[in-house]
Amino acid sequence: MPVTQQFDYQWQKNGAKIYHIANATELPEVLQQIIPYDDRNNARANTIVVTGLPDAWGQVLRRLWEPDQLVVWKSDEDAEAFCRNCAQASVGITGCAWAAADTGSVTLYGTRANSLLPSLLPPVHVVILSASQIFPTFAEGLAYVQSSLQEGPHSVSPPFIKIIAGPSMTGDIEGQLITGVHGPKDLYAIVIEKSLV
Repeated sequence: MPVTQQFDYQWQKNGAKIYHIANATELPEVLQQIIPYDDRNNARANTIVVTGLPDAWGQVLRRLWEPDQLVVWKSDEDAEAFCRNCAQASVGITGCAWAAADTGSVTLYGTRANSLLPSLLPPVHVVILSASQIFPTFAEGLAYVQSSLQEGPHSVSPPFIKIIAGPSMTGDIEGQLITGVHGPKDLYAIVIEKSLV
């Protein structure tokens, strides 16, 4: 089974939704399906918070929303204000470092330049990744991390690594499975078939 098909199967088996597009120019169409217009004022409802995307993908997003609705993390900005925006946002959009097909999971790195908050606080999380970022197995993804850390004298391990394998869920409440308790209730992946930019 091809790697992207295996990733799709496992990702959906984990309770998340997935879209495939040929290139980043198709992002608006898919994002409009995931984040519908608010009919009352014909504008997007609430704030969208973004981190960890290549500049070309970020430019596509900037054309979709008004500047006051789209909050993009920049490491030189006020972290507390960004945290408040994430807590009030309706959607968080992130990139990812890599994904694993066998587990249907994505891995995010939390660094000064890449906040994890958009993947934690909003009720909807959208991960945008390139098909080339998907490894056949989780073990191969970990080997990639290890080899990238050994590449140079200034290589540093990311301080935080978050692995996401489905929407937030718990079975602690009377043995019933409930989603969205400790993080996003809805999780989407948008896989871009072409290269990163």
